[in-house]
Amino acid sequence: MKKNKNNESKIALTLGILGIIAGVFLIFSGNNLIGIFGSIASAGIAIKGYNNLKNKSE
Repeated sequence: MKKNKNNESKIALTLGILGIIAGVFLIFSGNNLIGIFGSIASAGIAIKGYNNLKNKSE
């Protein structure tokens, strides 16, 4: 069970980082509003995944 939670945390962290990169790309391509709010939402997912990964490893 612990390994499964660890994998979920890594997936959330990875998707969050990819979402931040996509949001920055959208900002520079001209879709400012979608890029800003997408980056914020993805940052939240990345932080949640990081916190879960950190808490599960202890």
